[in-house]
Amino acid sequence: MKIQGLAIIAIIIILPMSIILNSYSANQMKTLDLQVQYDSKLKSATYDAIKAFQLNMSNSSTSDLADSKMRDIKASVNTFYNSLSNHFNMYGYGKEVLQNYVPAVVYTLYDGYYIYSAYKNKLDDNDTFNENATYKDGETIYGLKPYIYYSCRYKPNEYSDFTITYSLDSYITIQGTIDGEPINRSGYLLSGVTRSGTPGNYIYYYNGVEITEETNLEQNVYVGNIRSYPCRKINGVKYYADQSSNSVFAVINDVKYNQSDVKYSNITTNDNAVRFYENAYNFKEFIKKTSVLKDLNVTDAVDSKGKKYTELGGDNPYFNYGNIFEELNNTNGTLIEDANSNFNGHRLQVIKNSVESNLMVAIANYNGVSTSEVNFQMPKLEDIEWEQITQNVSMVTFLQGLNIGGKIYNGHALVSNNINEDFVSEDSIYISDGSEYHRVTEESLFNKLDFNSAKGMFNVDFERRTGKTDDNNQTIYYYPKGELASYTSIVDINNGKNSSEGKSINEYVKNLAEKGKTTNEYKLAQLYYNALGRERYGMYRVTNKLEEIQEILQSE
Repeated sequence: MKIQGLAIIAIIIILPMSIILNSYSANQMKTLDLQVQYDSKLKSATYDAIKAFQLNMSNSSTSDLADSKMRDIKASVNTFYNSLSNHFNMYGYGKEVLQNYVPAVVYTLYDGYYIYSAYKNKLDDNDTFNENATYKDGETIYGLKPYIYYSCRYKPNEYSDFTITYSLDSYITIQGTIDGEPINRSGYLLSGVTRSGTPGNYIYYYNGVEITEETNLEQNVYVGNIRSYPCRKINGVKYYADQSSNSVFAVINDVKYNQSDVKYSNITTNDNAVRFYENAYNFKEFIKKTSVLKDLNVTDAVDSKGKKYTELGGDNPYFNYGNIFEELNNTNGTLIEDANSNFNGHRLQVIKNSVESNLMVAIANYNGVSTSEVNFQMPKLEDIEWEQITQNVSMVTFLQGLNIGGKIYNGHALVSNNINEDFVSEDSIYISDGSEYHRVTEESLFNKLDFNSAKGMFNVDFERRTGKTDDNNQTIYYYPKGELASYTSIVDINNGKNSSEGKSINEYVKNLAEKGKTTNEYKLAQLYYNALGRERYGMYRVTNKLEEIQEILQSE
């Protein structure tokens, strides 16, 4: 055959293949481009929602109460869907259409989480149907499902059956029976806390640093005008001391309430930090003296029917880290609050197992209510994503089933809220020198700071707040703390120099404390530990004892 004939045959065969391959490559590129665009739009909508949640919480005096928190979350979800529909509007997807492709939205909070999803309304057998009811029997409803705690049940012996509720830090609640006796105790687990002295005159230390009372802790608040007052937060409420009238008041949702039963001196002198470490010390000693708790092992965990996972066979959701509270004695150089402790290893598994298992159920159940023909499934979250979820208040969103050409889009987005009223993390404490505020790890901090006037502050208090004027209900803006952010450690956090050298903040500050009591390093550690204890003690907790709160407010 002549070469011309071979060329013609080659063209006939190769050209169509080339066209097909080129078209396939173009479609694949378009699919990948749409995948990236959809990921970006989902991430942006999730960020908008968590930002709305953050703003609503910071501008509400009751954001730590359950009803207010649910209200803020519902508003955040609405922001998510509005933002999502705006981002996808050019593709022809409206809010109602997109909602059908979102199987679940989850908010992981301090000691539990909410899942927002669709479900079928079901009347109980004894309920009477009312045709004027808001929701009909069998109707699909989108809403928040009941709050789920990060909990695990344990049965170490036949006389002990209790549940431990974990949190994003070392705070736990123990409820049930131990050796036949009822138990309901809560507290922070800190093996680094010690004390010296005699009853009534104890001095408390954390990692060798003395914890002290604090004074001159002032904040701005709007009550007709913006003024600065001595401030103390107790059980989630900020109390302000008015020197002009020697009185105390609180501001709840822009309304000033005078507190006739609160002592002025109890606000100007703040011993929250001392009380925090005192309670942590007592809680540590209680666990160490309770043999069932002291010897509690991961293998003592049971399922909802009271059966030990080790006896059931199959997959055990909890890797055997051994004795859960082993590091309370600090015998191996590891503190229970350290990231590599048995307690933290187990705590993270409890959180992950709870969130993952309930999300799987919620997403699977969505197949029964969605009008789309999508097979909704729980995607695999990477280890780095679970690390993010278990370290801060977060929002996770899912979007599945949209056609992007070469395949079906299945995406999820995760955004954390590291500035919130619900959780005081190690990274939440800034150091203020009166004009600027800094991260504790800022490299040049020792050259900038006046340690005689510096204070440790909660990062939330540097966020802008709103208030309403009395006359025309106008919105005004102010900052509880008026200092500016340090450029090198707050504004330019990615490029700003810090001296933590890859250590966690807890490890870094612990090393500072070892420099000796007369050094600036020790003083910086003291500022940090005082602030951390003060802010954690001031948080609202449902387990807080009313008698102790009244003692703080009314004692001479």
